[in-house]
Amino acid sequence: MNLYDTYFMLGVVEELPLEHTFFRNRYFPTNSESDIFGTSRVLADFREGSQKRAPFVLPRIGSIPGTRDGFSTADLEPANISISMPLTLDQLQNRGFGEALMSTKTPAERAQGLLMHDLADLSARISRTEELLAVKTILDNGCVMKHRTDRADVYENIGVHFYAGANNPADFSPSTGWSHSADASTPGNWYDDICAMIQSMTRSGRPATEIVVSQDVGDFLMSDKWVQAMLDNRRIEMGRIAPTELDPFTYQIGSFNFRGRVLPILVNSGSYEDENGNDTPFLPDETVIVISPNCGRGLYGAVTQMENDGEFHTYAGMRVPQHIFTVRPPAKETQLTARPLFVPNRPNPWRVAKNVLA
Repeated sequence: MNLYDTYFMLGVVEELPLEHTFFRNRYFPTNSESDIFGTSRVLADFREGSQKRAPFVLPRIGSIPGTRDGFSTADLEPANISISMPLTLDQLQNRGFGEALMSTKTPAERAQGLLMHDLADLSARISRTEELLAVKTILDNGCVMKHRTDRADVYENIGVHFYAGANNPADFSPSTGWSHSADASTPGNWYDDICAMIQSMTRSGRPATEIVVSQDVGDFLMSDKWVQAMLDNRRIEMGRIAPTELDPFTYQIGSFNFRGRVLPILVNSGSYEDENGNDTPFLPDETVIVISPNCGRGLYGAVTQMENDGEFHTYAGMRVPQHIFTVRPPAKETQLTARPLFVPNRPNPWRVAKNVLA
């Protein structure tokens, strides 16, 4: 069996555990049976849903026919994320990381060992880009994906929005910047804004089960006098504080009562290294999201690439590898490609407030 055959590497990649990402995994899970397409474009079904009720009807009438809720289907172009890791002869002739000081490994053995490492590393990098794509989809109710070329000044923006019209209905604008509660008896203006975000969702038939905030907003809430007083109040179950780690970059500081609805508050501090080498948070500062898990889906389009036989081949999968080599100069390259798109199951299944702090 050829270790560098695409079908063999596909099996290897499928066995690699994907790097855990909070937003992608929690809000846009992928069903391998229905969400991975064998075409370059993906189909997304949207069901609006309604809050219609049944009528009162006289018994002699029988029943009043109702109307069936419809759905719409969109033909969408997913992102194209592709990255490769070159391997040259001079790299293979030197001792690799973790090898014995007097290693007897041959360059061919080192190349085979590096294949697994490179595939895992490239997959992790793609996962971070997917996490950023998932966050942008929530924040903007859609996304604009900047697709680069080999020149920094030449690129193409591919965008998609999951709402009609000029205004984003999932966007919530606080009337004023949030300020701390003046004392322990009256909540600050932030409480009314969160309640309004929750009410906006429930009135439109969208479940609101948790609140996700950036690190600075989490610090703001934990230091608020009214929040501290309510959490310490044992006579009324206004809230409970029980820090719980959900993943290395997300933790739950507790649950709080928002006018009868008890929602957990999750703080996300995950970050990535941007193109300039700066540590950048996935969730921008001063951001608040009211949302529910599994409110969307992660769709993947097929990848078409030219193989060593000189023909184009199309593969369906979350990650598609390719082995590229040249004889002169002697070099190899491991490439990994993904074509994801994250879509909501129903229109506007979240509410987002930006720049909330005063």
